[in-house]
Amino acid sequence: MYLRTGEYDNGQLGEIFIDMHREGAAFRSLMNCFAISISLGLQHGVPLEEFVDAFVFTKFEPSGMVNGSPHVKMTTSVIDYIFRELAVTYLGRDDLAHVAPEDILLRKLRPSEEQELADEVEKQSKVKKAQTITQEAAVVQKEEKSDSESDYDRAKQLGYTGDSCPECGSMTMIRNGTCQKCMTCGSTTGCS
Repeated sequence: MYLRTGEYDNGQLGEIFIDMHREGAAFRSLMNCFAISISLGLQHGVPLEEFVDAFVFTKFEPSGMVNGSPHVKMTTSVIDYIFRELAVTYLGRDDLAHVAPEDILLRKLRPSEEQELADEVEKQSKVKKAQTITQEAAVVQKEEKSDSESDYDRAKQLGYTGDSCPECGSMTMIRNGTCQKCMTCGSTTGCS
């Protein structure tokens, strides 16, 4: 799967394209229609933040390891991957990334990757500058919204999968590689 984006002159996301290669024609067609609907929403004023909140942590197959993304290494679905990647790239939501930006910068790069990374860092800084005013207004809205924020929303933001721990029964399981780890008692579902 390849995720491509189209931007306005100010760097704001305007449309997305999803290219599926190894899936069936029906799934490819559904994903194409999904991309068109998201693009239309973006072009008619729906904030990307709303889409991210609605679709991150969506869980269905195919899911698992992600190749080729510097930020996202595991995903619970194709939709989860798309909106994690968009959130990190366009909203600066490093809390949804599996690799911290500073870790990406510190890894050893081939010369061709260095230029790509420099271009990406410059692009992200432009996007963050353009969003500063929007984020300041959003902070006021979030403060009002945080009072009414549900436990479910907070659990999603913390990365809880919704599964119960086989050892202690708590609902604080998070992704730990290909397995899950309990944040209450520390037990895992088979991984170390």
